[in-house]
Amino acid sequence: MKTKLFIKVLFLSLSFVYIGCSGDSKDDDSGGNSEVTSILLLVDQTSIEVGGSFAFTVKDNNNNDITSQSTINVDGVAISGSVFTPGSEGTYTINASYQNFNSASLTLTVTNSQILLSSIVLNSDKNQVVRGEAVTLTVTGNEGSNFTSEATYSVNGVDITGNSYVTDTFGTDTIIATYDTFTSNEKEVFVGHTQKVLIEDYTGAWCGWCPRVAYGIELVESQTDNAVVVAIHRGTSSGSYYDPFNYPASELEDFINLSGYPTAMLNRIIPWTYPEPNNVSQVLNYTSSVSTLGLGVTSQLNGSNLDISVRTNYASGSVDGHKLVVYVLEDGLIQDQTNYTSYYGGTSVISDFRHNNVLRQVPTGLFGEDFVSQDYDANLDVYTKNYNFTLTSGISDINQLSIAVFVVNENGLVINSKYATVGQDVDFD
Repeated sequence: MKTKLFIKVLFLSLSFVYIGCSGDSKDDDSGGNSEVTSILLLVDQTSIEVGGSFAFTVKDNNNNDITSQSTINVDGVAISGSVFTPGSEGTYTINASYQNFNSASLTLTVTNSQILLSSIVLNSDKNQVVRGEAVTLTVTGNEGSNFTSEATYSVNGVDITGNSYVTDTFGTDTIIATYDTFTSNEKEVFVGHTQKVLIEDYTGAWCGWCPRVAYGIELVESQTDNAVVVAIHRGTSSGSYYDPFNYPASELEDFINLSGYPTAMLNRIIPWTYPEPNNVSQVLNYTSSVSTLGLGVTSQLNGSNLDISVRTNYASGSVDGHKLVVYVLEDGLIQDQTNYTSYYGGTSVISDFRHNNVLRQVPTGLFGEDFVSQDYDANLDVYTKNYNFTLTSGISDINQLSIAVFVVNENGLVINSKYATVGQDVDFD
């Protein structure tokens, strides 16, 4: 009897073991009911700069994400959520807690990337200006701070008020800024002269295509005051090429290799691209820079005698190889103009056409005169050339006279030019 009872008890015990193991196996397959025995704290990065953030994830030993159910502790103090944005540099000890479990601690590093001020940089809004034009200065620290309003500035060794100045001298300004104990780099700004463009228009009253250039010049003059225009009339005293304003300029025509009329040259040796009225921008481009050379003109008419004084200032560079050319021009000369173009109404003859800037006399010769040491005044830093001569009898009206002066280099290129009516005193600009 005892043996049978033992066998029954043993059978029932084995049955329970079999059922329990099956249940455990089934639970393991489902992955949802395993017992939590530990937790793991994860972080997206272990080192950041001030202003960055750490993001945390907490998982249990079954790899279940329990972040939202966990508490993140930074140096023993719980934070809200799972993201930590430190406010200062240093090291932080982080751990997580879930129910009765605590994760292993992590040590995270926060660095301060701020660059300390060690130098200042001075800049200007322009590197080249004409006299009388304002220059605005800025100062920036090496770490990016703007110290413009707090800095002090000196121009050529003289302190200025504020961060903007207007110069009244020619040459190169040297500017320095200071802030606190820092001194900036030296900034150089070139102060030069207004750049003008010379237009020499080889033309004739008999020339049917010449009104095209005349119209192009009008377009230029409507857009800038920095063009000096000279009309060099060519022709004969009678016949089909008649032009009463002819000036003997064959040597100059040979120099530029003139092949026909009209021909318009910029700064003496640069062809104005055909068709000229469509290429006004080419002319204007020669007025966009700052010139190293300036010209001033004073003149006085005494009966038929004309006194001209030309002042030349070199903001930089040398006079070597340069020559001064002086033209006497006349406006308001009335003469019929042959016309093959559609300009000026397209008529075949433009009656009583007003010819302006007509070349009448050249006291220096067409290719100019050299500068010599006697012309130079070191106190003023100016070369001065004076001319006194009798006006040619071919001039129609002495009250319509003007002067064009310009300086050419050794290649014949005009460096700068100037226009003034007779009796007008025109200073450097």
